[in-house]
Amino acid sequence: MEDTRGRLLLAAGELFAERGFDRASARDICDRAGVNVAAINYYFGGKEALYVEAVKAAAPLFRPEAVFDRQKRDPDQCDPKQLLADYIRIMLEHMMGQDTPSWKIKLIMREMLDPTPACDAFFRQHVLNNFHALLGILERLVPEGVPEHRKYQIALSIVGQCTYYPAAGRLLEEIIPDSLRPQFTVEHIVRHITEFVFSALSLTSSFVDQWRTDDSDCGDRKKEPALGQNAKAD
Repeated sequence: MEDTRGRLLLAAGELFAERGFDRASARDICDRAGVNVAAINYYFGGKEALYVEAVKAAAPLFRPEAVFDRQKRDPDQCDPKQLLADYIRIMLEHMMGQDTPSWKIKLIMREMLDPTPACDAFFRQHVLNNFHALLGILERLVPEGVPEHRKYQIALSIVGQCTYYPAAGRLLEEIIPDSLRPQFTVEHIVRHITEFVFSALSLTSSFVDQWRTDDSDCGDRKKEPALGQNAKAD
């Protein structure tokens, strides 16, 4: 039973990511999963509910649970600079790692650009929780007197950088010469964004200073692939 449900969820996630909710038919989903067309109603109660489950399966890519849980559990003992660096790392590793199915990234990007009524409440709450947790980290980093709207702009800039690389993968493959690809592993991008944000906020940190003087081990971390080899096809 769980195997059938899992096959349906995988097939639906792939087709919803490729075609969107409206153009992915229940029959096509069941054909890809190799199950009877009635299985969607039996296991999920309908196509709309199946779509919600597919988005829920992909959504954890955009919530670095460990960082936020650590901050919530013991905020005074957490270095906010390290929390911010960890946030950037986890976001990118989840979205660009070798073990991340590409359909999850595509589906979340679709939902961000063109939200569906089916997932509106869940997705909005999910994104809001993520964003407010990031704001909580920034509250401890930005200088006193920074206007509230600037904090939001800084947070949006961080999220934008973290989501751009996985979203624009094919475009970046055209832009970046082959000779430079080894400098675009996940680790290189993590370090670049972290350094960029810290510089913008006039922050200093020993681990960032070390990165700036030696990035020779970037490509060795978990044997990470260069840009264009980041996510699994399914």
